[in-house]
Amino acid sequence: MKLKIKKHEYEITPTDEFMDNGACVQLLTQSKEASVWGCRPTPVLSKKAIKEIAAFNRIQKEHKYGPTVTIFALDV
Repeated sequence: MKLKIKKHEYEITPTDEFMDNGACVQLLTQSKEASVWGCRPTPVLSKKAIKEIAAFNRIQKEHKYGPTVTIFALDV
């Protein structure tokens, strides 16, 4: 599945992970955006991109970010 975020296109596979913290959804495993101060940015999904991934089943992943954050992969 191809997902367009800003001006970049990402090929989403079952190994890609997303983070949902209630305020936004970010793609954690790929980044084509420029790094800022040595940190790799994580692309934030637009509302349109979130609707596109909503058609797929979410596979929950274990994490240590706290109870308000979910890390998931897509069953593509």
